[in-house]
Amino acid sequence: MKLLSYFLLFIGPWLGAQTATEVAQPKSRFADDIAKFVAQDKANPPPQNALLIAGSSSARYWISAAEDFKPYPVINRGFGGSKTTEVLATMDRIALPYHPRLVIYFAGTNDLAGGSKAEDVLENIRQYIERLRNENPKIGFVIMAGLKSPKRKPHWAEFDKFNQLLQKFCAAGKNLYYVDHNKVMNKPNGEAIAAYYREEGDGALHANAAGYAEIIKIVRPVVDKAWIASDPAAK
Repeated sequence: MKLLSYFLLFIGPWLGAQTATEVAQPKSRFADDIAKFVAQDKANPPPQNALLIAGSSSARYWISAAEDFKPYPVINRGFGGSKTTEVLATMDRIALPYHPRLVIYFAGTNDLAGGSKAEDVLENIRQYIERLRNENPKIGFVIMAGLKSPKRKPHWAEFDKFNQLLQKFCAAGKNLYYVDHNKVMNKPNGEAIAAYYREEGDGALHANAAGYAEIIKIVRPVVDKAWIASDPAAK
């Protein structure tokens, strides 16, 4: 009995340390990005019932969005490299507080390029929509297709599957709009239009200013339609 007491006395602190380590939650890789958005919102509160652009770097790089979508008030909360799981996980801080009237959703390619299945990515998007519609059933969504950029060519088959599922999902829903910007960013044979892509050392991946100028031509009419069909968030 005395021997057991000595043993427990010896390993007790070690067990406690192990338990504390095990229950500690790892810091999100985008914690700093989200914290900056939150601090920005406190310093300069964004408009309510606005047009929210959500997603990954394709959203973040849309620096002309405020001008492109005038006179709608625009909030851009894209954070580079994010997956649909992370867009979903951060929406309590950078989506729901804004009570958006309309969302342009621009994410999913990072998931697919990382090996996620098209069905799983679509489910994350569905959950994102559902959570916002719990508050405002009449919120509109313009959902961008997965862009088949040159860098992501090994994953194009899954991108095609995702885009087909996404198109059907939007067609079956109310005030959900699918926009396939592959049609303006790439040639009919799938080859990229180089003039519309950013020069990136490891392969073309994102639209440049000329690319966004082409994208807005097909997105703006859809946004106008979706805005009219939407109502401000429920009070």
